This record gives sequence, C-alpha cells and structure tokens, in this order.
Amino acid sequence: MEDDVGVPLHSLPSLPSTPYPYSQMGFPERWNQDPFLSLLDGIAGNPDITDEGATLGRVLFHDAQLSIDNSVSCGTCHRQSRAFSDDAPASVGVSGSPLHRNTPGLFNLQFHTRFFWDLRAPGLPNQVLQPIGHPDEMNMSLELLPAKLQALPYYGGLFADAFGDSTVHLTGITDALVQFLLSLRSFDGRYDQGLDSDFENLSEIEALGKSVFFRGDTRCNQCHSGLNFFSPGPTINGLEVDYEWAGDGGVGELTGAAEDDGKFKTVSLRNVGVTAPYMHDGRFATLREVVDFYSDSIQPHPFLDGRFSEDGVGPSGQAPYRLALTLEEREGLVAFMHTLTDSSFIVNPAFSSPF
Repeated sequence: MEDDVGVPLHSLPSLPSTPYPYSQMGFPERWNQDPFLSLLDGIAGNPDITDEGATLGRVLFHDAQLSIDNSVSCGTCHRQSRAFSDDAPASVGVSGSPLHRNTPGLFNLQFHTRFFWDLRAPGLPNQVLQPIGHPDEMNMSLELLPAKLQALPYYGGLFADAFGDSTVHLTGITDALVQFLLSLRSFDGRYDQGLDSDFENLSEIEALGKSVFFRGDTRCNQCHSGLNFFSPGPTINGLEVDYEWAGDGGVGELTGAAEDDGKFKTVSLRNVGVTAPYMHDGRFATLREVVDFYSDSIQPHPFLDGRFSEDGVGPSGQAPYRLALTLEEREGLVAFMHTLTDSSFIVNPAFSSPF
C-alpha cells in the first residue's frame, strides 16, 4: 500500500507528538569542568541544537531515501546498537564494494574539530554531506537531493517546524544533520557511575585494568585523554613500517609528507566494547587483540609517536616500547574498557530510527 506520491506507508517516520528534548540533553557538570574538554568545546562553532532541528536530523540520518536507490541511510553503516559504528571491517554502501576504512562510532562530537580518519573535513558541516554524495556510500547528487526530499510527504512539515519554512534546502539538511549528531551524547558507563564512589562498583579485574590504564608506563591515557578518552589530533601508532605501501597512508595520502605516513585520528574509547572491529582498517576483531598489539607488537617507524618509545618523551621515530603486560593485566585492561560502554545510549529511543 502506498500514499499519493508512491511512498510505502510503512516507510513514513513515526515521531512523538512532542519532540524529544534534544536541546536539554547536556553533559554532566564534571564534563563542563574537564580542563581538556574545556579547551575543545565550542572551537568548531557548531549551531545550537533545537528540538525540532534535531528531530529533522534524526529523520534524515535514518532515511534511506537520501541514497540514490533508496537502499542505504547514514544509520545503515552507523548502527545505534554499536554506538553508531559498524561490525564489519569496512561497511558496504550502494556500490556493493567495501569502503576504504572502518566506520567509526558517533558520539560526543562537539569536542571534535576535524572528521574522518584522515581529518580531511574541518567541522561537522563540512562532513555530513560527503557520505551522501560519495559514489560508494549513498551516491546521491547533492543538487538533486532537496527536490527528491521535497516530493516526500513528510519533509515539508519537518522543515517548517525546524526552520519556519517548508522549502527543503541543502543548508537545512546540513544544519539538521549536524544538530542531530551533536545531540548524540554518551557519558553514563559504569566507569562514570563509579566516579563518585571511588569506583567501588568495579570488580577486582576491572579495577586492576583501570590502574594499568592510568599508570605512567602504559601511557594509555596520554592518547585517550579526559572524560571522553580521546585526542583531537592524529597519531602514528606503529601498525605498519610503511603505511602507504600497506595500502593506506592516512593523513599522508592528503599531504604527501613522510611524517604523515600512517597518521590517523585517535578515536574515543567510550563505548569501545561495542564498536569492534578496531583500527582504521578494522584489522583487530577483539579488544584483547588491540591490547596485545600495544603490549608486544608496535612496529618501528621513522615518525612513530614518541609516546610509544621506551621513555615516552623526546622526538618521534624512536624504537617502540615493549610493555610485555602480564596475562592478568591484559585481561584487566579489556575488562576496564568495557566499563566505558554506555548501555542507555545505545538504546535511547531519541536516537533510534523512526522508520
């Protein structure tokens, strides 16, 4: 059964009569006081979130009508149950060919200034339309997209609610998607629940992993810093001796500079327990494989980040450290990282598909 413009009725979005309060979904006060995050918050100049704007963005994000053949949405590759990542090493879009890199999770994006693994997009407004127009992802002409959406029975009203005018336009599509993405805030893992009780809620093995994570020699928290457990800059972490030869030079593919060969974004460890597989190419299927790599197998590189050297300071390109963690320490690190998963975030109906 179809409506008068040929849209299957089951594909119409089901939305609450009163929008979800996206504009009120702020971070806890301790996040606002985090010195590291305070340096980053607001730099990107993102738009304010309105309930109606983020509602429109939610529909756009989950609507397969944004792809050329109506088969792929943003949410196809960014799945809420996996903290808006994918469980494949490389997602597959409309072309049927695996994409170049692993699909990262989406949350706490207001602290990011550049996007994609190679940081090629400055700011969310410059990122959100790229997958829609990419020939292997959604392959939709951005010039034709507004008219396509205007012909659907639900976007005129959603645009009127969000922007005061029922005309669908690319600026509004961009702004609404950014608002929805900024509303994806995740901060309620068991780690967070333990902050006010000296982590009495953690098991013995989780507490051990926490101590290993924050102790000086491992330097885990030097790259994965602050309450968001991330860094805004790219890092050469020693996955390869020659990244370009291995098939992906990261930032180096954009700059052509030897010192950028293998630089990739340092992603957040929040929700890392549900975002497997790991690294830019999804090479590691489990967190234990990641821990084993950093303990034993970092490769030498002429510009390896100095934090992966024996003393952890000084110039890049030093010989990589060998932590040789014990079995218990490895198991502890894995257990601790699972405490960063926000189980409420991955089921929050305000972020789920309305279709």
